[in-house]
Amino acid sequence: MDSLRETVGRAQRSFVVVNAVPFTIGIVLSCFTDVPAVTVHEELTLGLVWGILQGALFVITAWLYERRSTRLSDSIEHTLTSEMLRTPMSGAVPVNGTRW
Repeated sequence: MDSLRETVGRAQRSFVVVNAVPFTIGIVLSCFTDVPAVTVHEELTLGLVWGILQGALFVITAWLYERRSTRLSDSIEHTLTSEMLRTPMSGAVPVNGTRW
């Protein structure tokens, strides 16, 4: 169980770091009003490009984080359930209503 906590913590830290660094850079750059206003192409500014890239980065990392978390939890859940003792349920009635 400690390996699960460690793995999940590592995934959470990487998700936060990957998204916090560009967010912090964006905040610092927005303090200087001339930098985001630099024209990249016609009406497309550096601030707009940075915002679009930051949004795309967030969506991609959220998707990757969800994939990794699902893969890890599924494998650990499978390991835990395969080690459980199988005991017959007494008095269980099947869905169709008939007894064995």
